[in-house]
Amino acid sequence: MRDNSSIRAALTFLQQNLGVKYIYKQCGTRDNLEYYLSLWKLKKYAPYSIGYFAFHGQPESIQVGKDFVTLGELGDMLSDSCRDKIIHFGSCKTLNTEEKKIKKFLDHTGALCVCGFETEINFVESSAFDMILIEMFQQYKDVRMLDKAIRKNYRSFVRRLQFKLIYL
Repeated sequence: MRDNSSIRAALTFLQQNLGVKYIYKQCGTRDNLEYYLSLWKLKKYAPYSIGYFAFHGQPESIQVGKDFVTLGELGDMLSDSCRDKIIHFGSCKTLNTEEKKIKKFLDHTGALCVCGFETEINFVESSAFDMILIEMFQQYKDVRMLDKAIRKNYRSFVRRLQFKLIYL
């Protein structure tokens, strides 16, 4: 209850300085998360092409309230509704799992790519990298070129945060 850390200020910065529109929702329960994801599937939210999940995490899952929601469960909630969308986990360790499990999540959701971190991350450092990443998502249409640019220009972030970007 005393943890005030939030990515909202970073999102506001991106909106005010780069025109990146966003919808910010806090989810305290699995049902709450599932409800907001069902709304994201609606046609009127199609322009919001980045699903940014800023939660605490564990390998292969995010913590929503007291529950852990696995990539498989999240994939079921999104089920083939993420065509041309990007999923980013701004959370510790969520992508610390086998690549085949992440590719299964991609296949199940239909997402363009999924990215996030394999290790415990520092909130400020990862938030700065997340802002860079979101800005780069606005610039690049080809995920392969984006991946190459991130690894070339932000090598130290990628290494320290154990950043992973997976696409099919």
